[in-house]
This record gives sequence, C-alpha cells and structure tokens, in this order.
Amino acid sequence: MIGNPKWFRIRKYSGWGLTPICWQGWLYVFIFILPVAIINSITVNQELKNIITIIWTGFLLVDVIHIMSQIKKDEREKIHEAIADRNALWFMIFALLVWVFIKQGIVDPIFIITIIGAMVVKSITYFYLRDK
Repeated sequence: MIGNPKWFRIRKYSGWGLTPICWQGWLYVFIFILPVAIINSITVNQELKNIITIIWTGFLLVDVIHIMSQIKKDEREKIHEAIADRNALWFMIFALLVWVFIKQGIVDPIFIITIIGAMVVKSITYFYLRDK
C-alpha cells in the first residue's frame, strides 16, 4: 500500500504495532497524524469530523496491518511473539473477569488498566525470552 516494511520494525516491548526506524517511517506517521489534527482543530460539524476521522483511521489500520504482514520474522521471533501475546491475553481475561464480578457492568477505567497491564506482561515476556 503506502508504507514500506523497511521503514518499521515490529514493536516488541511496548504493546502492539510498528516502530519507525528511519526518517521515512517517521514521515509516514506524521503524514497520517496531521490530517486528524487539522480536522479536529477546525470548526466543522462534529459528526463530519467523526466520520472523516473514522475513515482515515480505518485506512491507516489497513495499511499498518499490510506493513506488519510484510515484515519477515524468523521462527524464534514468531514463537516469542506467540508466547508474549498468549500471556498478555491471559492477563486481560483475568482482569476483565475480576472487573465483571466486582463492578457488575459499571463502566470503569479498568479497561485502560487492562490494556496497559497486557502491554507490561508482553514486555516482560519479551525481556525474559530475548536471550533464550
């Protein structure tokens, strides 16, 4: 699509997604963020802003998924990523179950805590498996 896999590497220690490794990657990120910032800074109908932002974000998501699918990983990296994602998933399931039993449907910032916790668990797993 638009981005080149040579401009990025898979994010390992801070969640999911891509990390730019050269100036072209940073330019790519800037070019995708700039229109959202411009649209949200001008005075236009809020519904129109939301529609444009959703479409632009969807386009970015499709492009990032395409880039991620093009980045080659060796077998060791695939296994480590699978283990880290599995551990993060178990943490999220546990945290959400605790939240459901305690709060019984009241919206709470536990979702943000869950995502951050999953990123921490994934990072710890990557650090642990890095030298094995």
